[in-house]
Amino acid sequence: MRVMKYLLVDDHALITSAISMMLADREPDADVRTASSAEEALRLVEAEGDTADLLILDLSLPGVSGTELMEEIVRIQPMLKILVLSGLTDQESVMRVLQLGAAGFVPKSLDADMLADAIDFVLKGGVFIPSKLLAESQRAGFLTRTAEHLKRGDNEEPVHLTERQKDVLARLAQGAPIKRICRELNLSEGTVKTHVAAIYRAFGASNRTEALLAARRAGFDIDL
Repeated sequence: MRVMKYLLVDDHALITSAISMMLADREPDADVRTASSAEEALRLVEAEGDTADLLILDLSLPGVSGTELMEEIVRIQPMLKILVLSGLTDQESVMRVLQLGAAGFVPKSLDADMLADAIDFVLKGGVFIPSKLLAESQRAGFLTRTAEHLKRGDNEEPVHLTERQKDVLARLAQGAPIKRICRELNLSEGTVKTHVAAIYRAFGASNRTEALLAARRAGFDIDL
C-alpha cells in the first residue's frame, strides 16, 4: 500500500497535533510534514509539494493577509491539492479560495469526523464545501458567478482530449500529484505538465479545480 504524504500548515500547536494524530489513526504509515509560519510553509511546499498528496492549509497565519500565502503556494506548486482550514467562513473567502483552485474549504468549527470526511472526499477528486456554506454561497450567487465563465454554450464545440490526456485527467480527478502521475503512466514530469497545460486550455481553466468541474460539466466520466 502506498504511503500518503500530507503537508499541514497551522500556527496553533494543538490543531497541528490533533490533525496529525487523526491522520496517523487513519493511516499509521502516513507521512505528515508540518509548518507553523508562512516562511516555513513556503520552504515545505518547495521541498515536498511535488510529492505530497494533500496540503491542509490554515489561511490565518501571523503576518499573512487574506489569501496571499495560498496564492504564493499555488504559484510555486500549481498542481498541489489544497484543503483550506479557516476560521473565516464568509462567502468572499470561500469564493476566493475556490477561484485559486482549492479542493475544499473547511471551517475550523467543523468536528473531527467531518474533517476526516472532507479529506477523503478531496483525495478522491471532489471539491468539498460544507452544506451550510454551500447553501449560503448559492443563495448569495457567489459560487454561480465563480463558475460562470466555465459554462459552455450549446453552440460551442465539444472538448476533445487525446487518450493520454484522458489518462492524465482521470488521475487528476483521483487527486494524484504530478510525481505519482509520472510513475503510473511512465512519463517524464515535463510531459505530464504539458498534458496538464493542454487540459487546462481545452476547458478554459486556470487550475485543477476549475478543470475538473468543467470536465464534469462537459460530460467526461470523472467522479466529483
